[in-house]
Amino acid sequence: MRLSSELVAGVLLGAGIGWFFDWLFGTLPIFLVVFTGLGTVAGVKNVLRATQAMNATAAEPKKDQSGQSPGDVTAGPPSGKS
Repeated sequence: MRLSSELVAGVLLGAGIGWFFDWLFGTLPIFLVVFTGLGTVAGVKNVLRATQAMNATAAEPKKDQSGQSPGDVTAGPPSGKS
């Protein structure tokens, strides 16, 4: 849901800015086209950034309540053997 909203928000914001500039200057829809393209590029960039962040957090090892990784054999209570 977040990824699609990032993309849609970029496109709609770019189109809105472009429409406003076209209305303000009384031009043909050149600003609408340009800013819709820029909004699309910004939306795709945000989607890529969000997916990279999601992949980075998914790749981190899970921690138990003590803050140690489950397979960490170097940490933990001493075994009592010397």
